[in-house]
Amino acid sequence: MIKKIIFFFSFFIMLSCDNEVPIDENFVIEAFLFQGEVVDDIKIIETKLWNSSDSTTSYIENANVKIYGNGYDYQLNYNPQIQRYITSDNIDVISGNTYGIEVTVKDRTATAETTVPTKPTGLKLSEDKVIIPPLFLSPALPNLLANLYESARTTISWDNPNDEYHYLTIKYVDDDQDLIFSEEFPDALGEFFNNFSLQSQPTKELSYSTLCLSLKNYGRYKVTLYKINKDYYSLFENQQQDGYELNEPPSNVINAFGVFSAFASDSIFFEISRE
Repeated sequence: MIKKIIFFFSFFIMLSCDNEVPIDENFVIEAFLFQGEVVDDIKIIETKLWNSSDSTTSYIENANVKIYGNGYDYQLNYNPQIQRYITSDNIDVISGNTYGIEVTVKDRTATAETTVPTKPTGLKLSEDKVIIPPLFLSPALPNLLANLYESARTTISWDNPNDEYHYLTIKYVDDDQDLIFSEEFPDALGEFFNNFSLQSQPTKELSYSTLCLSLKNYGRYKVTLYKINKDYYSLFENQQQDGYELNEPPSNVINAFGVFSAFASDSIFFEISRE
């Protein structure tokens, strides 16, 4: 359910062979809470030696996982379809509140805490309707695409008085597939525009310009802006490490590895239309 962090990255633990804890007794927690959303992004992963040739992610299915918050504790259960731990309880993830996680695998228990950041403010669009006329293969198409490359955009902006990190995602929300580049177009042409990212990297900037030709369909799109707390950004900042130094990634988890973090969000919509 990458509805949230579509950007979401792979978390690799790089452990030296002489680590004090046997590799098969340790594990990795990837757990994320989203203000106003259901709790369904909790993964428990087996650790591997830094020089292992096995790059497959192995999920632990029999962990005992609990979330603590709002004066309650919630038991989570493993869902094999999405390879995550979920709960049927309604956990209110509230900005400003602190939540805890406790994970037990065999005889080893790990814990962590995180605080949900405040909701982003000032989210707006330069255009809530972007026109892309019907596209046909013709001698005039290159000039039309060149003009649309400059004009068929909307700029997403927000306030950031405290110089905090944000990122955003863009998701098509209509049911019908109404292609901007129909099947008559060569695959290479559509792929060229679809190479543009639809999710930003974490940034302290105040705006993000969206090339609407990089989106697949005419119709409505949902922009979700996430504010990131320090737990997550420290991990993102250090995800590319010098393999020769064998540094362990930053972690706010006690007695295991990984990250337990929280995000707050706001959303806005725009439309791509033929006229």
